[in-house]
Amino acid sequence: MANCTIILDAMGGDHAPDVIVYGARQALARRRDLKLIFVGDSNRLKPLLEKAELSPANYKIVHTDQVVSMDEVPRAALQYKPRASVLLAAELLARDQGDVMLSAGNTGATILACSQKIERLPGVERSALAAVLPSMRQRPQDPGKTMMLDVGATLHCTSNQLVSFAIMGTHYFREVLGFTQPRVGLLNIGEEDTKGHQILVETNARLRRLGGIQFVGNVEGKDIMRGLAEVVVTEGYVGNIVLKSMEGLAENAIEMIRKIWQHSVFYKLGLLLLSPAIKRIKRRVDYTEYGGAPILGFKKLIFKAHGRSNEKAIGNAILVSASAVEHDLVGKISQAVEESLLPLTK
Repeated sequence: MANCTIILDAMGGDHAPDVIVYGARQALARRRDLKLIFVGDSNRLKPLLEKAELSPANYKIVHTDQVVSMDEVPRAALQYKPRASVLLAAELLARDQGDVMLSAGNTGATILACSQKIERLPGVERSALAAVLPSMRQRPQDPGKTMMLDVGATLHCTSNQLVSFAIMGTHYFREVLGFTQPRVGLLNIGEEDTKGHQILVETNARLRRLGGIQFVGNVEGKDIMRGLAEVVVTEGYVGNIVLKSMEGLAENAIEMIRKIWQHSVFYKLGLLLLSPAIKRIKRRVDYTEYGGAPILGFKKLIFKAHGRSNEKAIGNAILVSASAVEHDLVGKISQAVEESLLPLTK
């Protein structure tokens, strides 16, 4: 698709609007056909855009001086800031002013703003925030990536909602990540089909009957990064805890390596020998390499970047967003839900 238009919440994130503008510059260096709409304070954006030397042909600014900060309560903030950048961006997307929206701002506010302005797909009861994680390659053809959803949009889920997450995650993996046969696992406390509470038992049974996906059964927490399934389905409450635990583990590992480095000259020599491998591992676990995370289930495409995103992360998120548009992700998810999920609910 030529001239894909991406709506950017230019004020969202810890380092906005600077990283949004410079991330956009990185994306435009690789895709000059992209069109960008920066939603934010024009008094701050114009000098940055001039400094970044972006061509005016590639962007326009929609001005607002209202911003939802990272520590604000989403519902209250959106109520008292009706022209908040994230809310205005969602409204522009709902009015077909762009093809996809990207925000690095307050996650709750982003999801709530989209819920207020954009309809969900027929048959999809709740949206899902996905996270793409590095994983082991069990087979030569494995992608070395795992998508977990939901990680915070829908805290507690029904069986119907978990099944819809499996369908949406499968199609995202196929269309955007380019792996045609993703395996789906249901996160549980054991591998047996009867493990877990009633909703998980029911979901397991429904996924085994569902066509169009490759369901491999229950997976445990230890299996997420082992690469036993490319799509791991869970409710948002559990998914968010798992995701934050992984982030904390990675940060602690880096801190441990740093302390070891400072402890002894012999340790430094050992780490120097291991440095090529350590760099490869760091690259694999670096969230900036993966771009934004999709918020699936709406009639429009929405992507959420990490609040701490730097310009590299924003640039990659813009490119991933454009790829999702060009692969008609929403259309294919909508068709799959209509063919696979809706008949099960009748």
